[in-house]
Amino acid sequence: MTESNLPSTGSANPSTHQFGLYFAVTASWTIALFGYYAQAQLLASIMQEFGVAEPATVLRFSSELLSYFLTVFCTAWPLARWSRVRTALIGCVIAIAANVASAYAPSFEMLIALRIVAGFGAGLVGASGTAAATSSLNPDRAFAIVTVGWGLVGGLEFIAIPYATAPYGTAGGYLLVAGVIVVLMPALVWLLPPRETEASDKGLFELIGSAPNRNLAIIALLGLLLYETGQSGVYTFIEQIGFRSGQDEFEVGRTLTGASYIGLLGGVLAIWLGNRVGRKWPIFIGLGLNAIAAAGLAVTDDGCLYIALNVLWNLAYYFVVPYLMGALAALDDLGRWAVAGDAFWNAGIVPGPVIAGALVEGYGYFPLSVIALVAGLGCMIMCLGVVTRREASEAPQSLA
Repeated sequence: MTESNLPSTGSANPSTHQFGLYFAVTASWTIALFGYYAQAQLLASIMQEFGVAEPATVLRFSSELLSYFLTVFCTAWPLARWSRVRTALIGCVIAIAANVASAYAPSFEMLIALRIVAGFGAGLVGASGTAAATSSLNPDRAFAIVTVGWGLVGGLEFIAIPYATAPYGTAGGYLLVAGVIVVLMPALVWLLPPRETEASDKGLFELIGSAPNRNLAIIALLGLLLYETGQSGVYTFIEQIGFRSGQDEFEVGRTLTGASYIGLLGGVLAIWLGNRVGRKWPIFIGLGLNAIAAAGLAVTDDGCLYIALNVLWNLAYYFVVPYLMGALAALDDLGRWAVAGDAFWNAGIVPGPVIAGALVEGYGYFPLSVIALVAGLGCMIMCLGVVTRREASEAPQSLA
Protein backbone atom coordinates (compact mmCIF):
# COMPACT_ATOMS: atom_id res chain seq x y z
CA MET A 1 0.00 0.00 0.00
CA THR A 2 1.63 3.26 -1.07
CA GLU A 3 1.56 6.55 0.76
CA SER A 4 -0.70 8.04 -1.90
CA ASN A 5 -3.34 5.46 -1.10
CA LEU A 6 -3.54 6.48 2.53
CA PRO A 7 -6.19 8.78 3.92
CA SER A 8 -4.95 12.29 4.52
CA THR A 9 -3.98 12.82 8.13
CA GLY A 10 -5.14 16.37 7.84
CA SER A 11 -8.66 15.31 6.95
CA ALA A 12 -9.09 13.46 10.21
CA ASN A 13 -8.78 16.08 12.93
CA PRO A 14 -8.73 14.07 16.19
CA SER A 15 -10.38 16.89 18.11
CA THR A 16 -13.51 16.66 15.97
CA HIS A 17 -13.77 12.90 15.68
CA GLN A 18 -13.36 11.70 19.27
CA PHE A 19 -16.72 9.98 19.64
CA GLY A 20 -16.31 8.18 16.34
CA LEU A 21 -12.80 7.13 17.33
CA TYR A 22 -13.92 5.72 20.69
CA PHE A 23 -16.76 3.86 19.00
CA ALA A 24 -14.49 2.48 16.28
CA VAL A 25 -11.72 1.32 18.62
CA THR A 26 -14.26 -0.23 20.99
CA ALA A 27 -15.74 -2.09 18.01
CA SER A 28 -12.30 -3.22 16.86
CA TRP A 29 -11.35 -4.59 20.29
CA THR A 30 -14.71 -6.34 20.59
CA ILE A 31 -14.29 -7.95 17.17
CA ALA A 32 -10.69 -8.91 17.89
CA LEU A 33 -11.28 -10.51 21.30
CA PHE A 34 -14.85 -11.84 21.03
CA GLY A 35 -13.56 -15.18 19.78
CA TYR A 36 -11.04 -15.45 22.62
CA TYR A 37 -13.55 -14.74 25.36
CA ALA A 38 -15.96 -17.24 23.79
CA GLN A 39 -13.43 -20.05 24.12
CA ALA A 40 -14.03 -21.00 27.73
CA GLN A 41 -17.76 -21.41 27.10
CA LEU A 42 -17.10 -23.45 23.95
CA LEU A 43 -14.80 -25.90 25.72
CA ALA A 44 -17.46 -28.45 26.69
CA SER A 45 -19.21 -28.48 23.31
CA ILE A 46 -15.95 -28.87 21.37
CA MET A 47 -14.85 -31.76 23.59
CA GLN A 48 -18.21 -33.49 23.14
CA GLU A 49 -18.69 -32.94 19.41
CA PHE A 50 -15.15 -33.82 18.32
CA GLY A 51 -14.43 -36.41 21.00
CA VAL A 52 -11.23 -34.77 22.21
CA ALA A 53 -9.80 -34.35 25.71
CA GLU A 54 -9.11 -31.07 27.50
CA PRO A 55 -5.40 -30.80 26.56
CA ALA A 56 -6.15 -31.10 22.84
CA THR A 57 -8.92 -28.53 23.11
CA VAL A 58 -6.81 -25.95 24.92
CA LEU A 59 -4.06 -26.56 22.35
CA ARG A 60 -6.54 -25.30 19.77
CA PHE A 61 -7.08 -22.23 21.91
CA SER A 62 -3.34 -21.56 22.07
CA SER A 63 -2.94 -21.98 18.30
CA GLU A 64 -5.58 -19.33 17.63
CA LEU A 65 -4.11 -16.96 20.19
CA LEU A 66 -0.57 -17.42 18.90
CA SER A 67 -1.79 -16.52 15.42
CA TYR A 68 -3.60 -13.47 16.81
CA PHE A 69 -0.72 -12.04 18.79
CA LEU A 70 1.94 -12.74 16.15
CA THR A 71 -0.26 -10.82 13.72
CA VAL A 72 -0.62 -7.89 16.13
CA PHE A 73 3.13 -7.81 16.76
CA CYS A 74 4.11 -8.04 13.11
CA THR A 75 1.65 -5.34 11.93
CA ALA A 76 2.56 -2.79 14.62
CA TRP A 77 5.17 -1.10 12.41
CA PRO A 78 3.37 -1.26 9.04
CA LEU A 79 0.26 0.29 10.60
CA ALA A 80 2.27 3.46 11.17
CA ARG A 81 1.80 3.96 7.43
CA TRP A 82 -0.97 1.64 6.27
CA SER A 83 -4.64 2.59 6.26
CA ARG A 84 -6.10 1.30 9.52
CA VAL A 85 -9.61 1.21 8.03
CA ARG A 86 -8.61 -0.96 5.08
CA THR A 87 -6.50 -3.26 7.21
CA ALA A 88 -9.32 -3.71 9.73
CA LEU A 89 -11.93 -4.37 7.06
CA ILE A 90 -9.70 -6.97 5.41
CA GLY A 91 -9.26 -8.60 8.81
CA CYS A 92 -13.04 -8.64 9.31
CA VAL A 93 -13.64 -10.42 6.01
CA ILE A 94 -11.02 -13.05 6.89
CA ALA A 95 -12.41 -13.52 10.41
CA ILE A 96 -16.03 -13.80 9.22
CA ALA A 97 -15.11 -16.44 6.65
CA ALA A 98 -13.02 -18.42 9.15
CA ASN A 99 -15.74 -18.37 11.83
CA VAL A 100 -18.48 -19.46 9.42
CA ALA A 101 -16.26 -22.27 8.16
CA SER A 102 -15.42 -23.24 11.77
CA ALA A 103 -19.12 -23.77 12.44
CA TYR A 104 -19.13 -26.56 9.86
CA ALA A 105 -15.60 -27.96 10.31
CA PRO A 106 -15.64 -31.69 9.48
CA SER A 107 -12.76 -32.59 11.81
CA PHE A 108 -10.88 -31.28 14.82
CA GLU A 109 -7.72 -30.84 12.73
CA MET A 110 -9.62 -28.68 10.26
CA LEU A 111 -11.05 -26.66 13.14
CA ILE A 112 -7.53 -25.91 14.40
CA ALA A 113 -6.47 -24.70 10.95
CA LEU A 114 -9.54 -22.48 10.64
CA ARG A 115 -9.02 -20.98 14.10
CA ILE A 116 -5.46 -20.03 13.14
CA VAL A 117 -6.90 -18.15 10.15
CA ALA A 118 -9.52 -16.55 12.42
CA GLY A 119 -6.75 -15.43 14.79
CA PHE A 120 -4.94 -13.79 11.88
CA GLY A 121 -8.03 -11.86 10.83
CA ALA A 122 -8.84 -10.81 14.40
CA GLY A 123 -5.24 -9.69 14.87
CA LEU A 124 -5.46 -7.32 11.91
CA VAL A 125 -8.60 -5.75 13.38
CA GLY A 126 -7.23 -5.45 16.91
CA ALA A 127 -3.91 -3.97 15.80
CA SER A 128 -5.69 -1.43 13.60
CA GLY A 129 -7.84 -0.26 16.50
CA THR A 130 -4.91 0.09 18.89
CA ALA A 131 -2.85 1.95 16.29
CA ALA A 132 -5.75 4.34 15.64
CA ALA A 133 -6.10 5.10 19.35
CA THR A 134 -2.44 6.05 19.58
CA SER A 135 -3.01 8.65 16.82
CA SER A 136 -5.54 10.55 18.92
CA LEU A 137 -4.73 13.84 20.62
CA ASN A 138 -4.94 12.18 24.04
CA PRO A 139 -4.11 8.44 23.77
CA ASP A 140 -4.33 7.88 27.54
CA ARG A 141 -7.89 9.18 27.62
CA ALA A 142 -8.78 7.22 24.49
CA PHE A 143 -7.54 3.93 25.95
CA ALA A 144 -9.26 4.57 29.28
CA ILE A 145 -12.64 5.27 27.69
CA VAL A 146 -12.34 2.39 25.25
CA THR A 147 -11.38 -0.03 28.03
CA VAL A 148 -14.53 0.78 29.98
CA GLY A 149 -16.67 0.71 26.84
CA TRP A 150 -15.17 -2.57 25.72
CA GLY A 151 -15.75 -4.03 29.18
CA LEU A 152 -19.41 -3.01 29.11
CA VAL A 153 -19.98 -4.51 25.67
CA GLY A 154 -17.85 -7.59 26.30
CA GLY A 155 -19.77 -8.48 29.43
CA LEU A 156 -22.84 -9.25 27.35
CA GLU A 157 -20.93 -12.02 25.59
CA PHE A 158 -20.99 -14.31 28.62
CA ILE A 159 -24.79 -14.21 28.63
CA ALA A 160 -25.15 -14.49 24.85
CA ILE A 161 -22.88 -17.50 24.26
CA PRO A 162 -25.07 -20.12 26.06
CA TYR A 163 -28.10 -19.08 24.00
CA ALA A 164 -26.11 -19.97 20.88
CA THR A 165 -24.32 -23.09 22.14
CA ALA A 166 -27.13 -24.73 24.14
CA PRO A 167 -29.40 -25.34 21.12
CA TYR A 168 -26.78 -25.38 18.33
CA GLY A 169 -23.53 -26.48 19.95
CA THR A 170 -20.16 -25.34 18.65
CA ALA A 171 -21.67 -24.19 15.34
CA GLY A 172 -23.95 -21.76 17.15
CA GLY A 173 -21.02 -20.26 19.05
CA TYR A 174 -18.91 -19.61 15.96
CA LEU A 175 -21.85 -18.27 13.94
CA LEU A 176 -22.55 -15.85 16.79
CA VAL A 177 -18.93 -14.63 16.63
CA ALA A 178 -19.27 -14.11 12.86
CA GLY A 179 -22.56 -12.25 13.33
CA VAL A 180 -21.04 -9.87 15.89
CA ILE A 181 -18.26 -9.02 13.43
CA VAL A 182 -20.79 -8.28 10.68
CA VAL A 183 -22.77 -5.96 12.96
CA LEU A 184 -19.75 -4.01 14.25
CA MET A 185 -17.80 -3.90 11.00
CA PRO A 186 -19.30 -0.58 9.73
CA ALA A 187 -18.02 1.27 12.82
CA LEU A 188 -14.43 0.71 11.73
CA VAL A 189 -14.65 3.48 9.12
CA TRP A 190 -14.00 5.96 11.97
CA LEU A 191 -10.53 4.61 12.76
CA LEU A 192 -8.00 7.43 12.57
CA PRO A 193 -5.44 7.29 9.72
CA PRO A 194 -1.69 7.35 10.41
CA ARG A 195 -0.02 10.57 11.42
CA GLU A 196 3.38 11.54 10.03
CA THR A 197 6.04 11.17 12.72
CA GLU A 198 9.76 10.56 12.79
CA ALA A 199 9.08 7.13 14.27
CA SER A 200 7.06 6.12 11.20
CA ASP A 201 10.29 5.46 9.30
CA LYS A 202 11.68 3.07 11.93
CA GLY A 203 11.03 -0.62 12.19
CA LEU A 204 9.43 -2.12 15.29
CA PHE A 205 12.62 -3.84 16.46
CA GLU A 206 14.61 -0.64 15.97
CA LEU A 207 12.06 1.33 17.98
CA ILE A 208 12.14 -1.18 20.86
CA GLY A 209 15.90 -1.65 20.71
CA SER A 210 16.64 2.06 21.08
CA ALA A 211 14.24 2.63 23.99
CA PRO A 212 15.72 3.65 27.38
CA ASN A 213 15.62 1.70 30.65
CA ARG A 214 15.99 -1.57 28.79
CA ASN A 215 16.97 -3.73 31.77
CA LEU A 216 14.06 -2.54 33.88
CA ALA A 217 11.66 -2.95 30.99
CA ILE A 218 12.76 -6.52 30.32
CA ILE A 219 12.05 -7.43 33.96
CA ALA A 220 8.59 -5.87 33.72
CA LEU A 221 7.86 -7.60 30.40
CA LEU A 222 8.80 -10.99 31.77
CA GLY A 223 6.65 -10.30 34.82
CA LEU A 224 3.61 -9.56 32.67
CA LEU A 225 4.26 -12.68 30.58
CA LEU A 226 4.40 -14.78 33.76
CA TYR A 227 1.29 -13.12 35.19
CA GLU A 228 -0.92 -13.71 32.18
CA THR A 229 0.24 -17.31 31.85
CA GLY A 230 -1.27 -18.03 35.26
CA GLN A 231 -4.36 -15.93 34.62
CA SER A 232 -5.20 -17.51 31.27
CA GLY A 233 -4.74 -21.00 32.69
CA VAL A 234 -7.51 -20.38 35.22
CA TYR A 235 -9.74 -18.61 32.70
CA THR A 236 -9.53 -21.56 30.30
CA PHE A 237 -11.38 -23.71 32.85
CA ILE A 238 -13.63 -21.02 34.32
CA GLU A 239 -16.75 -22.66 32.86
CA GLN A 240 -15.74 -26.13 34.09
CA ILE A 241 -15.04 -24.71 37.56
CA GLY A 242 -18.53 -23.19 37.51
CA PHE A 243 -20.05 -26.57 36.61
CA ARG A 244 -18.14 -28.15 39.49
CA SER A 245 -19.56 -25.45 41.78
CA GLY A 246 -23.11 -26.46 40.88
CA GLN A 247 -23.94 -23.85 38.20
CA ASP A 248 -25.27 -24.66 34.75
CA GLU A 249 -24.07 -22.96 31.56
CA PHE A 250 -26.62 -20.15 31.81
CA GLU A 251 -25.77 -19.47 35.46
CA VAL A 252 -22.07 -19.43 34.61
CA GLY A 253 -22.78 -16.88 31.87
CA ARG A 254 -24.70 -14.65 34.28
CA THR A 255 -21.95 -14.95 36.89
CA LEU A 256 -19.19 -14.02 34.45
CA THR A 257 -21.21 -11.12 33.08
CA GLY A 258 -22.05 -9.73 36.50
CA ALA A 259 -18.47 -10.11 37.73
CA SER A 260 -17.18 -8.39 34.61
CA TYR A 261 -19.47 -5.41 35.05
CA ILE A 262 -18.82 -5.07 38.77
CA GLY A 263 -15.11 -5.38 38.03
CA LEU A 264 -15.23 -2.18 35.97
CA LEU A 265 -15.61 -0.34 39.29
CA GLY A 266 -11.98 -1.25 39.91
CA GLY A 267 -11.03 0.73 36.82
CA VAL A 268 -13.19 3.64 37.94
CA LEU A 269 -11.42 3.58 41.31
CA ALA A 270 -8.04 3.68 39.59
CA ILE A 271 -9.14 6.69 37.52
CA TRP A 272 -10.32 8.51 40.65
CA LEU A 273 -7.24 7.60 42.70
CA GLY A 274 -4.75 8.45 39.97
CA ASN A 275 -1.18 8.88 41.18
CA ARG A 276 -2.07 10.22 44.62
CA VAL A 277 -0.44 7.24 46.32
CA GLY A 278 2.03 6.42 43.59
CA ARG A 279 2.13 3.05 41.82
CA LYS A 280 3.69 0.72 44.37
CA TRP A 281 0.72 0.30 46.73
CA PRO A 282 -1.88 -0.10 43.94
CA ILE A 283 0.31 -2.72 42.22
CA PHE A 284 0.89 -4.54 45.53
CA ILE A 285 -2.80 -4.58 46.46
CA GLY A 286 -4.17 -5.14 42.94
CA LEU A 287 -1.88 -8.01 41.92
CA GLY A 288 -1.99 -9.55 45.39
CA LEU A 289 -5.79 -9.73 45.50
CA ASN A 290 -5.95 -10.79 41.87
CA ALA A 291 -3.56 -13.69 42.43
CA ILE A 292 -5.41 -14.84 45.56
CA ALA A 293 -8.76 -14.73 43.74
CA ALA A 294 -7.44 -16.72 40.76
CA ALA A 295 -5.88 -19.33 43.03
CA GLY A 296 -9.09 -19.66 45.02
CA LEU A 297 -11.20 -20.01 41.88
CA ALA A 298 -9.13 -22.94 40.65
CA VAL A 299 -10.00 -25.08 43.67
CA THR A 300 -13.46 -23.90 44.74
CA ASP A 301 -16.52 -26.13 44.45
CA ASP A 302 -18.93 -23.76 46.21
CA GLY A 303 -21.35 -21.74 44.11
CA CYS A 304 -21.38 -18.63 46.32
CA LEU A 305 -17.60 -18.61 46.61
CA TYR A 306 -17.36 -19.02 42.83
CA ILE A 307 -19.38 -15.83 42.38
CA ALA A 308 -17.49 -13.87 45.05
CA LEU A 309 -14.04 -14.85 43.76
CA ASN A 310 -15.01 -13.95 40.19
CA VAL A 311 -16.05 -10.48 41.39
CA LEU A 312 -12.80 -10.00 43.33
CA TRP A 313 -10.75 -11.30 40.39
CA ASN A 314 -12.29 -8.75 38.04
CA LEU A 315 -12.19 -5.84 40.50
CA ALA A 316 -8.49 -6.35 41.17
CA TYR A 317 -7.70 -6.82 37.47
CA TYR A 318 -9.37 -3.63 36.25
CA PHE A 319 -7.84 -1.72 39.16
CA VAL A 320 -4.23 -2.79 38.60
CA VAL A 321 -4.04 -2.64 34.79
CA PRO A 322 -3.68 1.19 34.58
CA TYR A 323 -0.82 1.15 37.10
CA LEU A 324 1.04 -1.65 35.33
CA MET A 325 0.76 0.11 31.98
CA GLY A 326 1.65 3.42 33.65
CA ALA A 327 4.80 1.84 35.07
CA LEU A 328 5.85 0.76 31.58
CA ALA A 329 4.97 4.13 30.07
CA ALA A 330 7.20 5.82 32.68
CA LEU A 331 10.18 3.91 31.30
CA ASP A 332 9.89 5.62 27.91
CA ASP A 333 7.96 8.77 27.05
CA LEU A 334 7.45 7.54 23.46
CA GLY A 335 5.47 4.56 24.74
CA ARG A 336 7.65 1.89 23.17
CA TRP A 337 7.81 -0.25 26.30
CA ALA A 338 4.07 0.13 26.81
CA VAL A 339 3.47 -1.28 23.32
CA ALA A 340 5.93 -4.12 23.95
CA GLY A 341 4.28 -4.73 27.33
CA ASP A 342 0.88 -5.18 25.71
CA ALA A 343 2.38 -7.77 23.36
CA PHE A 344 4.16 -9.68 26.16
CA TRP A 345 1.09 -9.53 28.38
CA ASN A 346 -1.11 -11.08 25.76
CA ALA A 347 1.59 -13.56 24.72
CA GLY A 348 1.13 -15.18 28.12
CA ILE A 349 -2.28 -16.36 26.96
CA VAL A 350 -0.59 -18.74 24.50
CA PRO A 351 1.21 -21.13 26.93
CA GLY A 352 -1.32 -20.69 29.73
CA PRO A 353 -4.05 -23.00 28.37
CA VAL A 354 -1.53 -25.68 27.36
CA ILE A 355 0.09 -25.75 30.79
CA ALA A 356 -3.29 -25.65 32.51
CA GLY A 357 -4.67 -28.48 30.39
CA ALA A 358 -1.72 -30.75 31.16
CA LEU A 359 -1.92 -29.99 34.89
CA VAL A 360 -5.66 -30.54 35.15
CA GLU A 361 -5.58 -33.80 33.21
CA GLY A 362 -2.68 -35.23 35.18
CA TYR A 363 -3.11 -33.82 38.67
CA GLY A 364 -6.46 -32.05 39.00
CA TYR A 365 -7.09 -28.43 39.76
CA PHE A 366 -4.84 -27.86 42.80
CA PRO A 367 -1.60 -27.38 40.77
CA LEU A 368 -3.48 -24.86 38.62
CA SER A 369 -4.21 -22.89 41.79
CA VAL A 370 -0.52 -22.95 42.77
CA ILE A 371 0.57 -21.77 39.32
CA ALA A 372 -1.91 -18.87 39.38
CA LEU A 373 -0.73 -17.75 42.83
CA VAL A 374 2.98 -18.04 42.05
CA ALA A 375 2.59 -16.26 38.70
CA GLY A 376 0.64 -13.37 40.19
CA LEU A 377 2.94 -12.86 43.17
CA GLY A 378 6.02 -13.28 40.97
CA CYS A 379 4.79 -10.53 38.65
CA MET A 380 4.05 -8.34 41.67
CA ILE A 381 7.60 -8.69 43.01
CA MET A 382 9.17 -8.01 39.61
CA CYS A 383 7.03 -4.96 38.85
CA LEU A 384 7.45 -3.49 42.33
CA GLY A 385 11.19 -3.82 41.88
CA VAL A 386 11.00 -1.97 38.58
CA VAL A 387 8.87 0.84 40.02
CA THR A 388 11.14 1.20 43.06
CA ARG A 389 14.33 1.40 40.99
CA ARG A 390 12.75 3.81 38.55
CA GLU A 391 11.60 6.11 41.33
CA ALA A 392 15.07 5.97 42.90
CA SER A 393 16.69 6.99 39.62
CA GLU A 394 14.31 9.95 39.30
CA ALA A 395 14.94 11.17 42.87
CA PRO A 396 16.93 14.45 43.07
CA GLN A 397 20.61 13.80 43.63
CA SER A 398 22.33 15.73 46.41
CA LEU A 399 25.19 18.00 45.37
CA ALA A 400 28.68 17.01 46.43
